[in-house]
Amino acid sequence: MPVSKRLRYEILRRDNHTCRYCGAAAPAVPLRIDHVVPLALGGTDTADNLVTSCEPCNNGKSSSTVGADLVADVAEDAMRWAAAMQRAADNLLEQEKPKQEYRQAFLAQWNAWGRGEGPARQTFPLPAGWKASIERFRIAGLPSWVWEAIVDTSMGYDSVKAENKFKYCCGIAWKQIHALHAEARAHLAPAAVNLTEAGATGDVDALAVETALLLWGQEWASLLPGPTPEHEAEFRTTAHEALALGRTPGELVQSAEYGAWFATADARQAIQHHEDQKTFIDQYVAHSVFEYAWHFSHGEAPPKEVLDALWANCTQLYEAGAHPIPVILAAAAAGLGDTADLYAGLSAEQRDVLGARPTLLHAEEVWAYAWKHASPDFAWPSSEERSRLRAGLEELRQHGGYNTLDVFAAALKAGSAHQTVLAVPDPQESANGTASPVRLPPEFAPGGSLARMPAADQADPRSTGDTRACAPASSD
Repeated sequence: MPVSKRLRYEILRRDNHTCRYCGAAAPAVPLRIDHVVPLALGGTDTADNLVTSCEPCNNGKSSSTVGADLVADVAEDAMRWAAAMQRAADNLLEQEKPKQEYRQAFLAQWNAWGRGEGPARQTFPLPAGWKASIERFRIAGLPSWVWEAIVDTSMGYDSVKAENKFKYCCGIAWKQIHALHAEARAHLAPAAVNLTEAGATGDVDALAVETALLLWGQEWASLLPGPTPEHEAEFRTTAHEALALGRTPGELVQSAEYGAWFATADARQAIQHHEDQKTFIDQYVAHSVFEYAWHFSHGEAPPKEVLDALWANCTQLYEAGAHPIPVILAAAAAGLGDTADLYAGLSAEQRDVLGARPTLLHAEEVWAYAWKHASPDFAWPSSEERSRLRAGLEELRQHGGYNTLDVFAAALKAGSAHQTVLAVPDPQESANGTASPVRLPPEFAPGGSLARMPAADQADPRSTGDTRACAPASSD
């Protein structure tokens, strides 16, 4: 029986998303769920026989057995995990107790009213969703002892029909909640006064500091004891320091809650935590999209060195201020094209950050796709073959003046023949019209289905009259 998705998730979480064989962790390597004792050798699908394994370790282990130490270690982990799950279940039960007690407090007041006497007595009906409504009132902060007066008021009005009694109770309860919220806001009057005064002065920085302080304080109070006046003073001081160092008011306000989440009253650290989290998420999304595209194109996960190169390229772009969307799209195109080089859809400035030369990369892509389609097993060229091709393309770029379509046509012919040397006509011969023109199939031509989408600022050489594939060494 296959391992369920739920059990896979629990094993990954138990092992902290780390390979139990070599210690590698995501996102550096793809992770799998492995049987310590293989099924072929009598292993089971239970948690005490399952571990997190990186793909290289999983492929290398195959159906061989592992050491007794690891088996015992996994069994011990499984026992600890079972105990932890039991504690989690107990905690969940503890969390349910306040809900049950609050609901019972309401029911006690509701069932105190009824119609008839003795065995014939009937309580008033409750609608199907009454439990969810009562829970909303509990979350909103309505005390349970208030229900006695609310239910008595509702039941005391004979003009309210029996089927509407609960709805009438809800109306009274919401009025009580609004009154409680108004009183709570009064307790926040000092912070509100500071915020109002900052807005009245027109000082944007002061307004941002007070707004961030209010957000940080509310989040802190919901998670931790306090905050104390000393905490508030530290946050206000460090917030002004962050603005003085060039941080924007928007950055300060957006990161305020991160200070509470990481238990710090230093606004500068809160901003850094926010940026670290955002950068990691952006990089991880691009990394995951690239890995999926590569797997779709190759039928297997990308090698670790390719993932590392992709991660480094994404890091460079994000550090240079690139927006996540073009980076993610470029990563998807790169994964489909058997390369970690990013350039599809990037601006000229972003390509310069990576040192990418789009014309050469597109020629390499044409060559690689032709190579793959000419292979009986649809195999991509090896890294060594790519290195030899890139050396030839760089030599063409250094020479300069070659016709773009001539280079693409030569790349197509070389890839189809599984060659790494491009036979590009001499620029002078092309200019004199003595070279034999070679037309690219539509799918390989610039803008075709196998071509990268050019960036907005990348002109089509056919429309501009610039037919040079490789300018002198100072440019692409």
